[in-house]
Amino acid sequence: MSRSFTPARYPLLQKPLYVYTLPSDLLDILSVRSVQAAVTPEPESKTNKHSDAKPTFTSFDGASGSLGCQTCLNVTFPTLDEQRAHFKSDWHRYNAKLVLLGKGGTVTEEEFEEINDDSDASDSNPEAAGSSTEDRVTRLLRRQKLTSAGAQDGEDKDSDQEAEEAEYRRRAELRTAILWFQAKDAGNQDTGTKLVPDDTQLGIYRALIPRMISFSQPAAFLPALRAMQLPPAPARSAEFDPMEERKVTLLMVAGGHFAGMVVSLRPLNVTQSKGMKPERQEVKGAGEVRVLKHKTFHRYTTRKKQGGSQSLNDNAKSKANSAGAMLRRYGEQSLKEEIQQLMIEWEDEIHSSEKIFLRASTASKRSFWGYPGAVLEKGDERISVFPFPTRRPTLSELLRCWHELTRVKVTHLSEEAIQALDEAYIASLQPKTRPVPTAPTPAIKPIKESAPKLSAEEEAHRERRRRLIDMVRKGRIEPLLPFWQKYGASLGGVDAKAESWVDDGRGQTLLMIASQAGQEDVVKWLLEEQRADPTIVFASETSRDIPDAGEEVDGQPGKNRGRTAYDLATTKDVRNIFRRLAHDHPDWYNWIAAGHVPSGLSEEKEQEQDKKRAERRKGLKEKAKEREAKKAAELPQTPEPEMPLETIPPPTSKVLKGPQKLGGGKPGSDTGLAGLTPEMRARIERERRARAAEARLAGLGK
Repeated sequence: MSRSFTPARYPLLQKPLYVYTLPSDLLDILSVRSVQAAVTPEPESKTNKHSDAKPTFTSFDGASGSLGCQTCLNVTFPTLDEQRAHFKSDWHRYNAKLVLLGKGGTVTEEEFEEINDDSDASDSNPEAAGSSTEDRVTRLLRRQKLTSAGAQDGEDKDSDQEAEEAEYRRRAELRTAILWFQAKDAGNQDTGTKLVPDDTQLGIYRALIPRMISFSQPAAFLPALRAMQLPPAPARSAEFDPMEERKVTLLMVAGGHFAGMVVSLRPLNVTQSKGMKPERQEVKGAGEVRVLKHKTFHRYTTRKKQGGSQSLNDNAKSKANSAGAMLRRYGEQSLKEEIQQLMIEWEDEIHSSEKIFLRASTASKRSFWGYPGAVLEKGDERISVFPFPTRRPTLSELLRCWHELTRVKVTHLSEEAIQALDEAYIASLQPKTRPVPTAPTPAIKPIKESAPKLSAEEEAHRERRRRLIDMVRKGRIEPLLPFWQKYGASLGGVDAKAESWVDDGRGQTLLMIASQAGQEDVVKWLLEEQRADPTIVFASETSRDIPDAGEEVDGQPGKNRGRTAYDLATTKDVRNIFRRLAHDHPDWYNWIAAGHVPSGLSEEKEQEQDKKRAERRKGLKEKAKEREAKKAAELPQTPEPEMPLETIPPPTSKVLKGPQKLGGGKPGSDTGLAGLTPEMRARIERERRARAAEARLAGLGK
């Protein structure tokens, strides 16, 4: 967990720490706090005979530029090819595995040859030789483990597990972008003051460490950090040699924007002391950063909100010939030429820079190397990428990145918190065991019952049933009569219900289908000539348990339980057919109780109903006439003077614009009576009311 402290007690932490100007007192109390350094060495009983040899580390000289190997006792190489060949040799691989396994020191090349000769002599025995395909270095390490540990299988498994964990720790150390150092200050015995609080960690970016430092040996980090420190600032009266100034170059290019800057590691003196003037800073907002060179420019290379350069679009698709595409191609070429020209102008500063931080895409890197006369080379060990996300290339962004790179990260974590972070990070690097996929149990598909194949007779029967129902529903009485005479008996009779395979009308008789469709002629034919039963109850799929109409349920007659053909009738004329037959032939069926017919309808009663209906209509007409006459009587009766034609005012000569309708305007408005006398208006109004009354009376007479 993080611990709180009072910054006033520690003046060293009151302002940001600069990587290249760390106090010597602070460097003396630092130790590497890395995942790789946390590997505990094995006891002496498990080390080989060369475990007494301790690795030595030399401080890094930034100006030397020599090629070497920190693992194999600091050997050096004159060329890069020899160094690469050394890294592939068995001697280097043997020493690297010793370091990873925590065996202590490494061996020289002569000692490795002696060990190798002894191993070859013992491997002449087929039983001790092992597999012929086994790696030479692995076989040598296995043999040393067997001789030192008594050839116990349990120890082999422990060693393999330790080697695997060490490999994870090495991977964790190589993947982290920040190197952490632990600062433990015992304090001044006289004053009892400390430079930093207890459990203080300092972090710097790994990209600042020279690449020739072997990252497999964490002990080399602290000497490299000491070697990076600037010498004490010279006196103001002394002249400073610009050739000895240490520099770093920062370059960015993206989206047609370029920003470059050469920075001196010697900070600028911006504080004004007594009798001294502060150094002048030409770059606004740079603060203490001594900017030696800077340049920014922009060319149109990317279409707005589309992303990607024009060259990438041309390679992915066909070459566009639009004006915008041509401008973007010209902008790319101009940007490339300007960058190359700037690199030539900055050639001296770039060659003398310790580090070169570059942000560029794969296509944009061709502006920096890969052409004749290029200042930079692709394999230059000084080139590094920015170890954090960056924004659009501008001078302010370069200054922000420089502050982020060179300011020391300070944390205050307890040992338990650090251990938990290390274990969680190492666990994240270990391969996750995926569960063995089990074969999914195939879902049991329900067996669909295939429809039985029908015979020719059954097919013909179903076709006739569908044709019969269709003719009944549509009221086609003429083709129905001969069809029924021919196939009626084979179709089950007039009271047979439609089968379950019928699409529409299943469970209904022909009388129900005709009554529901409102076909009067078919209903009358079925009831009178075919004597269809009107008391059969229709039981739908949702009411299968409805009893018959004549059956009693709980002591009550069941006439209302279920729907008969009369209940399914949709028109009054169809229902009257049932009522007439109920009156004329009451002995045929139980029309009222079982057939749900309310009452019989005789011819006299039907004529009486028609007479009452006609009288009612006649009374309504008379009432309407009286009402209209009463309204007309209420109007003022004024004589209508005869107006000669000469007195009619001539129409005005004003031309009306727009389409004109008969009636003089909207219905109900008096715009058509404009210009008339009151007597003429009253006459026209009476005529309107009379026509409206006649129209209403004509409607009642229909």
